[in-house]
Amino acid sequence: MPTYVITDTEKGETFEKFCSWNELETFLEKNPKFKKELTTPKIISGIEGKTHKVDNGFTENMQRISEAHPNSPMAEKFGTNRTNKDKKTFNTVKKRTSIGKSHNMNNIAKEYRPGQLVK
Repeated sequence: MPTYVITDTEKGETFEKFCSWNELETFLEKNPKFKKELTTPKIISGIEGKTHKVDNGFTENMQRISEAHPNSPMAEKFGTNRTNKDKKTFNTVKKRTSIGKSHNMNNIAKEYRPGQLVK
């Protein structure tokens, strides 16, 4: 159900009413001192999931950003330019340590570089 902006013409007060179109019409018929204001609709265009696909240009841009930040969560989602060996090393470090739980992931990401030996 949508939200409508209603104005009291006598007092000049404005408020929002959450109802169906039929309920709004009955409310306005019973209360002639109230007037519906013209507003833009609040529309959600879609969400990523099974029914909504992400544009290829957007995906390429996210991949470019994730290559610049290979240790970020974005890199895990969109991929990086790391080799499989580097990915396995980082995943092992992530699994065996508390990265992301009690440590600052950004500082650790700055310290870790592909090909680095893990102690």
